[in-house]
Amino acid sequence: MCGTMMLTAAITIGLTAALAAAGDALETLSFTARRRVAQSASDRPQVVEEHMRWEARRTALIICDVWDRHWCAGASRRAAAMAPRMNELANALRSRGVLVIHCPSDTMDFYRDTPQRRRAQTAPPAPDAPAGISRSCAALPDEPKLPVDASDGGCDCQPQCRQHRAWKKQTGAIDIADDDAITDSGVEVWNLLAHRSVENVIFMGVHTNMCVVARPFGLRNLVRGGKRCVLVRDLTDAMYNPRMPPYVSHERGTEMVIDHIERFICPSTTSESLLKGADR
Repeated sequence: MCGTMMLTAAITIGLTAALAAAGDALETLSFTARRRVAQSASDRPQVVEEHMRWEARRTALIICDVWDRHWCAGASRRAAAMAPRMNELANALRSRGVLVIHCPSDTMDFYRDTPQRRRAQTAPPAPDAPAGISRSCAALPDEPKLPVDASDGGCDCQPQCRQHRAWKKQTGAIDIADDDAITDSGVEVWNLLAHRSVENVIFMGVHTNMCVVARPFGLRNLVRGGKRCVLVRDLTDAMYNPRMPPYVSHERGTEMVIDHIERFICPSTTSESLLKGADR
């Protein structure tokens, strides 16, 4: 009798451990993050990669300004080309328990009566909201100027497109699920993160040298507030015209902005790395 009880107890303990391990595998995002580190301002930064493990339910995905149309035709084409992959990643992360926050700035009227919009508006006010979370952030302390000149608006078309508000909503190529949230407010994003006990933020969207870093809900403000952030570097784009300094290709200009982010703001990763970790 005693032996039977011991065997039953051993089986129960084994099953409990197996279920716990399975639950951990389902709820943990495993990916590789890349940053650039220099010992001094004069040193050439070295690429450093780190294996990250983030609890999915303490992680959010922010999708920044992937509108239905941009005033720059080139920017519109590039965003449209990335959108299906963005949707694939958002669906995979959502299925693991990651909170998906859609942030198509200046389009909140379009989503006014949706439950996803109300979810952001009604999140309880966070007691720890950092000062300045309602405003854009031009730079972090000790962060130098960005490496590309976009003072002309950054349109790489020839002739340049006319600047105007061309967008009405987020692109329809990215699904908005029932449990997602919609906002363009830094305060509302922070409230959502605090309400869900989110400490980790995955960031994708456009444009890397403008909205992605500087919006009230952008990388600088989140990092400044103490969140662990990572940029999905293959699902972003810069507003940069190669006819402006440093006179490199558009693709190289985007790479230079990503290098800057990896050194001075937060690490980056790839959709492939995240999907491998999300599909386990």
